[in-house]
Amino acid sequence: MAGTPYENIALEGINLEIEEGSFIGIIGHTGSGKSTLIQHLNGLLKPQKGTIEVDGEDIWEKGYKRSKVRQKVGLVFQYPEHQIFEETVYKDIAFGPRNIGMAEEDVMEQVKWAMKMVALDFDELKDISPFDLSGGQRRRIAIAGVLAMDPKYLVLDEPTAGLDPRGRREILAHIYSMYRDRGITIILVSHNMDEVARLADKIIVMEKGSISLSGTPEEVFREGGRLREKGLALPAITSLMTRLKENGWPVRSNVFTADEAEREILKVLRGNGDA
Repeated sequence: MAGTPYENIALEGINLEIEEGSFIGIIGHTGSGKSTLIQHLNGLLKPQKGTIEVDGEDIWEKGYKRSKVRQKVGLVFQYPEHQIFEETVYKDIAFGPRNIGMAEEDVMEQVKWAMKMVALDFDELKDISPFDLSGGQRRRIAIAGVLAMDPKYLVLDEPTAGLDPRGRREILAHIYSMYRDRGITIILVSHNMDEVARLADKIIVMEKGSISLSGTPEEVFREGGRLREKGLALPAITSLMTRLKENGWPVRSNVFTADEAEREILKVLRGNGDA
């Protein structure tokens, strides 16, 4: 709302490069600019200053076709199942590929591949209404609809919001398999520190529209005091290990998974002759 009393600078001083093949986690409290930032990555929002480049091309340069970047950079919004509107699962996932003029035989192959990537059975579900399925299944259908465009980069805004623990694990497992097995670059916005710590190889911390901290999970979560000042918490496992270390246990605090924590604790116990 530039030029009005309600004018607000949503992002300022952002200088960011995302390397192909990386898994990026973006964290920050509500209103820090996370969602605004990612909507610039495929041209949904236009910056008033600065440039957005994808694969070396300025996506707002005169003559650039933004349909190209929207195929290359897939964006999955929070609660993506709200984007579902077609009468069958097949039609919903096929909408994007058809919209960019893909041949029908290629559309079917893309839909089959995308459903396989999110563990949905093509023959069983293709003719069913997506509105008859569970919330977790609908979310996977929405993600498959973006995948069917065969994006090089996949941006996800809180993809596990509102799901039960099992649904969260399933969605994240499919996202990670795309990163690991297909080499798709993943950018994940999340409030869940445990998810980000476990999956990302680089974390970006947003605060008041700027990047206040970035680095590997170990580098970022080492700054526990700074994160708490920003209203952010450490991952639960990291917090536990930090407390143990503060109480005299010779354990590493830069631990992000339960398996790592178990090994560290058992190592100490066995060293003390207690296990």
